[in-house]
Amino acid sequence: MSNNRISVVIPAYNSEATICMTLDSLLDQQRTPDEIIVVDDHGIKPVTDVLGDRYPDVRVIRHETNKGVQYARNTGFSEVSGDYIFFLDADDILCPEFLKVMLGALEENPDAAAAFGSFYKCFDGNAASFLERHREIPPEITVFSKPEGLTFYLNNTGAFIPSFSIFRRSALEAISRDGELFSTKLVSNEDFQMFARVVAMFDILHIENPMGVYFLQPNSISRDQAKIWSSRADAVDSLIEISDDLKLSGFHIAFLKKMRASAARLYARVLANNGARKQASEHLFNEFKRSPEIKTLALMFLIFCGLQKKKIEYGGAEY
Repeated sequence: MSNNRISVVIPAYNSEATICMTLDSLLDQQRTPDEIIVVDDHGIKPVTDVLGDRYPDVRVIRHETNKGVQYARNTGFSEVSGDYIFFLDADDILCPEFLKVMLGALEENPDAAAAFGSFYKCFDGNAASFLERHREIPPEITVFSKPEGLTFYLNNTGAFIPSFSIFRRSALEAISRDGELFSTKLVSNEDFQMFARVVAMFDILHIENPMGVYFLQPNSISRDQAKIWSSRADAVDSLIEISDDLKLSGFHIAFLKKMRASAARLYARVLANNGARKQASEHLFNEFKRSPEIKTLALMFLIFCGLQKKKIEYGGAEY
């Protein structure tokens, strides 16, 4: 292992129930981090009060107002000193070998800008069963070149999340614009948009064996389906707008346009399922004028007539 440093940024907001668990898993790593920055996004109870004197080497930065996770990550990124950057959420758990495996893979593949790890999904808040059966095994590493990586990611957007992804700082600096790494114009999907920019511009690695537990909390933004799909459409639009800068192929631009239309329809379905049929119909009408598609027209008809009953399943719940 080289002498390259790893900096960890943890955005935290009202995370007192989980942040110590997350920090313990981070400090128990076989390859420990060189720098840990927690950005307290003005939660009700300050993170410093939660941590006390248990973690003397952890630096805490507190926002004066609540701004959102993208702002917290940007604040942390502006303060890091490491060669590798890791954005870890304050409610996820790492297996002990995670950092060692991820950094080892990046050291062995110097052309790769990022390593994306797999993870266990936990919906009930009980990680014990995952951790008990977990065993360290030789990593299964797939190397994706620039066009292959983007195709894989757009087909598998849920496979890469911040808590299990490590980036070369140089790559993140290359895609940052006006001091922003994560877009503050998006209310959600800022991580999807940032990841897409990375995989469009650089070779990447995918480590396929899970090495951590991703928690989906009942009040998680991941459960706010209306916000997710509305913002996904906005995020895709922003990628299409910078397609020249990202050097996207015609195939990928067409893929993004289909993804945008699909997100718009999913947003309308969530609205209709929540009783907002008029708003859903108006949304689809505007979407059809923007990009005429038979699927959009068909869904608009079903919703207008009250015939759209299909729910969206996510994390054991229906929306």
